Amino acid sequence: KRQVGTFLDGMFNLKLDLQSFKTLLRDFLIQLKEFSIEDNSGLYSEETEFEIQQREERERAQRSAVPGLLKPSEIIDDDL
Repeated sequence: KRQVGTFLDGMFNLKLDLQSFKTLLRDFLIQLKEFSIEDNSGLYSEETEFEIQQREERERAQRSAVPGLLKPSEIIDDDL
């Protein structure tokens, strides 16, 4: 009962932004015994995709800093 009450109080908190709401929902679902048995990796998919995108951008920036490391098809030409 306490977990549900805390979750409902958090849901009706108007100061929550989207990330805080996702964290609240994720924590509540993980606390439930029925849910903890299932695969909950989908709860972290957005964060994982964002981290992958950031890593790829960093790698591309590092490769573009050294002439010749980027393939001609990977070079973005702003003059076109």
